[in-house]
Amino acid sequence: MRHLTVAYDPDCGLCTRIGTWLAEQPKWIPLRIVPAGSLARLYPALAGRGLQQELTVVSDEGGVYFGDHAWLLCLYALKRYRSLARRLSRPALLPFARQAFKIVSANRLRISTWLGTLTDAQLETELRQIHAPSCHATDC
Repeated sequence: MRHLTVAYDPDCGLCTRIGTWLAEQPKWIPLRIVPAGSLARLYPALAGRGLQQELTVVSDEGGVYFGDHAWLLCLYALKRYRSLARRLSRPALLPFARQAFKIVSANRLRISTWLGTLTDAQLETELRQIHAPSCHATDC
């Protein structure tokens, strides 16, 4: 494997932050971090797969990885986390890694809110739901 393409959801603050974090890490295998919408343009066979709903990684050898397998492959590509990826992929620990990934993935927007990593679009949506009290001429 010479490089990996990692697709993230650009509308998810947590996903965007993790993509930035991945890009900044020292790597054994180079990562190309792309918004999920552009992955189908790069790899037409993946069109229509709902790629923004789960982490997707494509290797230069044509392998396609989703969800927990994609996340473990990303960790495997990083110099500081390869040993953790190997450890988590062992049969005894893989079910727990898979469960942890599913919990984070299912709650990524909520976690984004908790961590203050909402995208501008998400923050705008949240702010539009807040109605300011009416202003009276003497109260403003």
